[in-house]
This record gives sequence, structure tokens and C-alpha cells, in this order.
Amino acid sequence: MKRLSTCLLAGLLVLPQSLWAWSNHTLGSYIALQQLPAVAQAPEVEVEPLESFITQQRAGLVKLLDEQEAYAREHFRQYPPRPDDLRLSEDGREDPRKAFLMALRLNPEIKLATAVQPPPGGELPNHAALQPADVLVFRNLSGWNQWRFVQLQAGEKIPALDVLASAADEPDFGHDINLFSDNPGEAGQRYGFGTQPFGDPRYEFSSQAPFHMGFYHEDAIIFTGAPYLERNWPEWRAYQFYGLARFAFEKGHPYWGYRFLGWAMHYIQDMTQPYHSTPLPGETTASMLWTAGKSMAGFDADKQAAIQRVADRHTGVERYQVDWLRETLRLGGQSPLLAAYADVSTDGTYPPYSTEYLREVVASESHAHAAAFEAAIGHWLENEKAPAGDFSAGNSPEPFRHDEALDEQILQLIRHFGAHSRNIAKAALQP
Repeated sequence: MKRLSTCLLAGLLVLPQSLWAWSNHTLGSYIALQQLPAVAQAPEVEVEPLESFITQQRAGLVKLLDEQEAYAREHFRQYPPRPDDLRLSEDGREDPRKAFLMALRLNPEIKLATAVQPPPGGELPNHAALQPADVLVFRNLSGWNQWRFVQLQAGEKIPALDVLASAADEPDFGHDINLFSDNPGEAGQRYGFGTQPFGDPRYEFSSQAPFHMGFYHEDAIIFTGAPYLERNWPEWRAYQFYGLARFAFEKGHPYWGYRFLGWAMHYIQDMTQPYHSTPLPGETTASMLWTAGKSMAGFDADKQAAIQRVADRHTGVERYQVDWLRETLRLGGQSPLLAAYADVSTDGTYPPYSTEYLREVVASESHAHAAAFEAAIGHWLENEKAPAGDFSAGNSPEPFRHDEALDEQILQLIRHFGAHSRNIAKAALQP
């Protein structure tokens, strides 16, 4: 049984390069968080260098990170303990920025540019534009050619909403890249995460998958046969950054409070996408094992078809959603998609935000939608001549073509995106 599950799932989890959940997180976050007065009406915050925050609050950060490490070892499944030599020290003799990032086990090469992404139609006069290479660590930056990054200066005032919404996109800029021992670079050799549990290490984006995808609600037999599927840690990342956000707000550093909160929010938003909560949407345990058995017997066609289907549908539906959003913004009118981000009607139906919220609320809800979501994508592709992943209304002379069933699924999931974004923000900002 173990060989059957492992054979199939190891192949199917060779992920596409694009791992964005709902594409650009900033656009959706602006719309969702404008409905939250605690953010939309918050005082402007003063831009602060990371080194200043660390230096001023080093003793408190040492205590906080030690407490977080103890909690993670006790509560998060398959959590690899942080090596002792990565602990943030009290003496502060090392470079504060690198020491802090490595204590968090983030990619120490991330740019952490002091920048925001202005909202559509928004301008920041007298601010220099940054290129994607100034913001992201990747070699292939073609996916960000249409995003706008505006440089900020230390000491200037900026709306809290701009900081928070922009920060919600940052974990896709390289936070979780190359952290495994079979990835290139120094971090993977020191961080203790072991080899990359799934995905294909040849692709830059693939190495972040175990931090942005969480499979918490599969049948137990799947985890028995493929235990590496339990080696994923988005709830740990959300816990880390939520705690840092609360700490920064309490200590009088609102700029970093909103920025850390945006980072925590990113992982919550990722998990509203069923391809991030479910390894094979639309597949039953029995069908997965049957395909694996055929592959081991030498009949590999079904396995290869499943690999291609998962890759195409994941990237295809992400691009469908962002093309819909771009169409809406380009036309400047009202849209069900914008209304879904801003829909507050279900915010109060969820339990208060907690450490278990990502796993027990967001991932559970997303997983429950996976089969219907997969079916809707299949219906769209049957009527779409262009292959999934190649269709882009932004570059196509043809107008964006809607699929009613897929639209309805996306609208439901985007309502979840908005509600969960507001709920974590409300929790972090309460006294």
C-alpha cells in the first residue's frame, strides 16, 4: 500500500512553476480590507527600516521567537526543530537582518524592498518605480511584468491599508524559496527541513510549495502511504508572522505590525484555493490507488495524464481568475468578483481567529469545495479551445469568455478569501 500511494503521489505533486493562489494577493486584499474600518480608517504609519525595529526590540524578539519555537515543537505536525545555532542571540554582534531572517528560517537572500504596490488607479507622486528585480529573488521575473512597485523612504508616512495589502503579496517574493537540503544555497543546508517533500526542485517556485500548501484533511490511508504529505507548514508560517504582528503593534512599531500581518494573511489566503488544500482535487482514494497500481504494472498513461491535468488546471484557473479581475478593473465597472472580495455577510459566521484557524477552518472549507471546483474547471476546459494555462485575456485580442459554473465556484472561494483576510486582521488589531 505504501509503495502504491508513494508512487502515484510523488509523480502527481510535480508542481507547475506558478504557485500563486489567486494570483496577485495585493489586488484582492485592497478590495477586501477596504471594508474593515480598523484598517481603512487607521492613521498613516511611518516607514521604518527592519534593522531599526530589530535593534530596538531585540530582547523582546529573542523571547518571542524562543516561545514560538517551543510552541511549534509541541503543536505542529512533522515540525523540524530549529537548529540551536540559528537562535536569535541577545548580544547582537551579528548582522541583525540576516540573524533575524535565519532565526525565522526564511530565505536570507530576500530583498524586503521598502515598497508598496499602489492600488489600481492609485498614484504616489514623486516616488520612484522599482523593477521586479529590485523586489524579487527569482531569475525568471516574467510573471511580474505587469505589477507596479513604488519605492518608499524611511520616515515617510503611508496609509496602513497600502502597507498591509502590499505585504500580503510578499511571501511569494522568495520568503520560502530554497529552504530544503536538496535546494541550492546555504539556507537549505542549515535549516533542518530535510529534503523537499514534494514538488520538483528543478523549478524555482516549487520549493516554496510545502510552506504554501497544507494537506490536513485527506483520508488517513493516504498519509500512511505517503507520509511526506504531512510535511507542510503554512499554519506554522501564519503563526510566526501573526505573533510578530501582535508584538510589533504592542511595542509601537505599526509599520512592521502591518507588514508582518500581511505576511501571515498571505498563508491564510493561499489556503482558500482548493489546489493548496487538496493534493488531487476530484480524485478519490480508490481512484488514486488504482492509477498507482496501473503505473507500477507498467501502464503509465493514466499517471502521466493526471500529472498534466493537475498542472494545467492549477495554473489555468489562477490565470482565469486574474484575467477576470483585470477585465473588471480595465472596464472600470461593478463586477460580481469585486463584490465577492468585499462581501462581509459571512464574516461573523466563522469562529474567532486562532492558531488552529488555518487548518480547521480555512483548509477544511477549501478542501470541501475541491471536487466541485475541479468539476467546474473541467466543464470550462471542455468549452475552451485554448489549452489551460495559455489563455490570457490581457494578451488576447478576444474578449474574456466566462464559464458560468466556474464563475460561481470562484465567487464562493473569493468570498472566503475576503472574509478570512478580514478576520485575521480584526484579531491582530484588537487590543
